[in-house]
Parts: sequence; C-alpha cells; structure tokens
Amino acid sequence: MISVCMATYNGERYLRRQVESILSQLADVDELIVSDDGSTDGTPALLESLADPRLRILHNNGKRGVNANFDNALRHAKGDYIFLADQDDVWLPGKVSRCLRELQEHICVVHDAFITDGNLQMSGATLFSVTGTPHPGVWRNIMRNSFTGCCMAFRAELLRHATPIPSAGGFYHDQWLGLVALRHGTVAAITEPLILFRRNDSSASSAGCKSRLSLFRKLKYRAMLAATLCPQFFRK
Repeated sequence: MISVCMATYNGERYLRRQVESILSQLADVDELIVSDDGSTDGTPALLESLADPRLRILHNNGKRGVNANFDNALRHAKGDYIFLADQDDVWLPGKVSRCLRELQEHICVVHDAFITDGNLQMSGATLFSVTGTPHPGVWRNIMRNSFTGCCMAFRAELLRHATPIPSAGGFYHDQWLGLVALRHGTVAAITEPLILFRRNDSSASSAGCKSRLSLFRKLKYRAMLAATLCPQFFRK
C-alpha cells in the first residue's frame, strides 16, 4: 500500500492538476492524505469536491507551519511506502513505479525534477543541475541539505525513527527525513526527472535558491540543527 502525504495552504490555484496527476498513479487500496494548514481560499472546498475515496482530508489543528503540517499527514499514513508531495507540482507518468523499484533495496529515494515557472513552462534546468545530485553523509547534509521533499519517497519503517518531526532547530521536514534515512539505511538518487517542479512565490521548498544568510547565521543555524538532532537522531 502507498500513502502520499501532501501539505496544503492556500493552494487552490494549482491543486487540482497536482491531485489528479497523483491519483492517476495510485491503486484503489492506496491513499492520498492531504493536511490543510488553515487555508483561507478555496482549497478545502476544492478538496471536498474531488470526492475520491482514496483522498483523506485532514485539518491541521495543532502547531502551524510546513513541518507541523507534514507531520500531521505522516502520522495518519497507513502505507508501506510513503511519498511526499507539494500542492503545486505535477507528477509525471511512471514516478510511482520508478521509485518503488529503488525502495526494494533502499530506505529512501530522491529523484530529479524539471524546473518550471508558475505556468509550467520549462526553464531548461533540472533540480539536480542546480543543486547537485543528493550527496551521502550526515554531516555534509547538515552543512548543505541535498534533500527536496517533493522528490522524496521512503519505506514506512523510517517513520518509527523520524516522527514526530522536531519543531526546533530551524530546518525543514525534508532535511530531517533525509538525515534520519542516512542514519538508518541507504538513499538512492534517481537522475531521471519525475515531476514538474513549479517555482513560484508560494513554493514551500527553498531548493534551487541561493542562501542569503551571513556566514555567522549559517554557523549558528548548523549549531542549532546539530543540537536538535542529538536526542532523537541517535535513538534506536
């Protein structure tokens, strides 16, 4: 069984096409879990109108923000394999089957993506051409995250070690999940682009963007992250 976990917030404009691209690759026993973070646009109504039995709609009534919203979705996942999804991308045909092949041997997989503008016009670049292929090593990924959530899938066993996603430390859910995956297994990188990665002002991920932090703030951030990691990261 597959669980796709999506976090939404005011995503009405692009959401329908993304949901349709995901559901087209899921079997009847699979599920798409959407956790909404208090949207004030038509996102909740749009989700309700889709009326697909595989679609489970949750309302995040706890702490707000990307990490907490994804954590809410992940805590309700029932599948053996978990896929993460953003609200404004489009999955390309074959994404699920391609990732599942790698997940037979690896605890986590990260794939490339075509970078587009808000209208899905190709930029000519892929995510890996901008950020580089995801690199191994916990410390290297603390210093420079190479995991992008919308391009990740993993075996459900990872959740035993990774949830709840820590709310402190100033890092995103995808970096945390990637670091825990490196701690408890191996990560495969698929160089084939498997989604249209829409870059717009509402994108939750900072992938492909150059950091504007000063060196001091970068070091402070890494120190906070390392301190946050210690208690939960090293548990069995």
